[in-house]
Amino acid sequence: MKKTNSTNAKKSGRLKANSKRTRRKMDALEKKKIIASLTLMDDLFMQVVLEEQACTEYILQTILDKSSLKLKEQRLQKRLPNLHGRALVLDCLCTDEKGLLYNIEVQNSSAGATPKRARYHAALMDTHTLKKGEKFSKLPESYVIFITDKDVLGEGEQLYRIERVIRKSGSLFRDGSHIFYFNTSRQDDNALGKLAKDFKEADPKEIQSEVLSHRVASLKEGKLDREGEKKMNVLLEKYRKKAVEEGIEKGLAQGIQQGLEQCLEQGLQQGLEKGLEKGQNRLALLVGQLLNAGRMDDLKRVSFDEEYREKLLKEFGL
Repeated sequence: MKKTNSTNAKKSGRLKANSKRTRRKMDALEKKKIIASLTLMDDLFMQVVLEEQACTEYILQTILDKSSLKLKEQRLQKRLPNLHGRALVLDCLCTDEKGLLYNIEVQNSSAGATPKRARYHAALMDTHTLKKGEKFSKLPESYVIFITDKDVLGEGEQLYRIERVIRKSGSLFRDGSHIFYFNTSRQDDNALGKLAKDFKEADPKEIQSEVLSHRVASLKEGKLDREGEKKMNVLLEKYRKKAVEEGIEKGLAQGIQQGLEQCLEQGLQQGLEKGLEKGQNRLALLVGQLLNAGRMDDLKRVSFDEEYREKLLKEFGL
C-alpha cells in the first residue's frame, strides 16, 4: 500500500512538473508573438521606445521640420492634475535646449484625440509651467502633438498645424501655443510619410529610420540590460491586462468574460479554460487563437461584430 502511494505521488509530481514546463513554454510563445506584433502605434510600446531620448528627438525633428532640435530633458507618463483633481497622464513631456515645451501623444482612438482634449493638454502644460509671481511673458512656447492612427480631423491632411488667428486679418495671434495632428494613415513619399510607415511597421528591419530601427530591434530581440528586460516584462503584463480589460468592456459573452477575468489572476491558459467550461466553446477557442496570434484589434472587433466573428471562426476552422 505504501509503495502504491509512493508511486502515485511520483506520478503526480511528474504531471505537475510537466504542466509547469508546458505553461512556461506557452507563456514564452505568447510573449514572443506579442512582441513580434508590436509597433510604435502601440502606446505602451512607444513609451518604452521613447526612453531612448534620441528617438524622441528624431520624431520631433521630423514632425516639426526642425533638424537642429535637441532635447534638454523628457518625462514619460507625467501626471498633471488640475485644481479640481482632474488629472492627465501625458505620454511624453519634454523640453528642448531653448526651453520650449513638447507633449507627444500616441492615439489609436479618435475619441482620445478630440480638439477639446488638445486644448486641455495645452492648458495644463501652461498651468504647471508658470511659477508663482512669474510674468505671463515667461510662458514658453508649447507644442501638443497627437500622433493618430486615422485622419481624426477628416480633411485628408498629412500634418495639421493648428494656430489661433485674428479672424478679420488672418494674422497669427502669437500666443505661443501650437497644436499638431500627425495623420499616420496618409503615407506620402516624403519624410513624414516614411515616419508614418515606421510607426506602423512591426519588423525592425523594415523601419527606415536608423535610430528607431535600432531601438525597436534591441527591444524585440532582447538585447537589453537587466533594467531593460524588467521594463519589457512590465510592458507585456500591462499589454495583456489592457487587452483583456478592453475585451471585457466590449461585452464578450459571459463565459468568455469570466475566462478573461481569470487571465488577470491566474494567467492566460487557466482563464481560457474557465471560459470553455462556461459553454462558449467556439468563441472561447477563437479568443484563444487571436490572443496567441497577437491579433488584439480582431479580438476587440469580434465582441460586437457578429458577421466578422463568423468570418474569423471560418478562418480558424472553428
